[in-house]
Amino acid sequence: MGAILSVRKTLRSLFRSRWMADDLSGTVIDIPGFGLQYFAIPKVACSSVMAAMADLLDIEFPDQEWKPELFQTHKWDGLYDRSKVVLTKRQAFGVKQKRVRFALVRNPWDRLVSCYSEKIREDGDPENFADGVSRVLLPYGIFRKNMDFADFVEAVVSIPEFKSEPHWRSQFTFLIDDFGRMRMDFLGRFENVRDLEVFLCSCTAREVKLPHLLASSRTHYRDYYTPRLRNLVAERYARDIRSFKYAY
Repeated sequence: MGAILSVRKTLRSLFRSRWMADDLSGTVIDIPGFGLQYFAIPKVACSSVMAAMADLLDIEFPDQEWKPELFQTHKWDGLYDRSKVVLTKRQAFGVKQKRVRFALVRNPWDRLVSCYSEKIREDGDPENFADGVSRVLLPYGIFRKNMDFADFVEAVVSIPEFKSEPHWRSQFTFLIDDFGRMRMDFLGRFENVRDLEVFLCSCTAREVKLPHLLASSRTHYRDYYTPRLRNLVAERYARDIRSFKYAY
């Protein structure tokens, strides 16, 4: 019995620590001037929060440009010291100075619909899309033009967590440390984003507004689900649903 428990403990440790690997870490934005760390989760107002974080860096960024690019690409590295701002999870948790860590989470059923609406579309720009499918999905070989939501869900749940594209990967994986802890000082909700604005205002003594970027015009997420699809997503994202106390 003792040997079995030891093996289980080892497997749990390997599972948790794998999410600290740089290729699976996700992006953490560190704002030293305010002692803030934002743990970004794709498809959870990520671009909007990054735009607000760019403003807190107090750098001269061209007004007509896409602010999230400051962190998402190397195009603007000459404006700031990227190595001190754009971190991996391991680097972020290793910062010795006091940091206030925060993130936003989202209803998993809604997040997956948002992912589908953004990644399967005929009007996608040629730089990021090929034949109606986002280029980040092409390596999987199972996503196709005009596929309906049911087929999209089936494809997503067939892919193991460790191989999942970040836009549908479980949200907890972007937040946990080596011990499986979510060491956040503030965990806001996409559905109540105003709470994050209030939190950031209190931390910075500034008026912080999150711009509404990449807004969609789709219907309510429940319109996309059958009972079977609802259950498939509930099983796939069970830990997110349990950890963040979401319901369909």
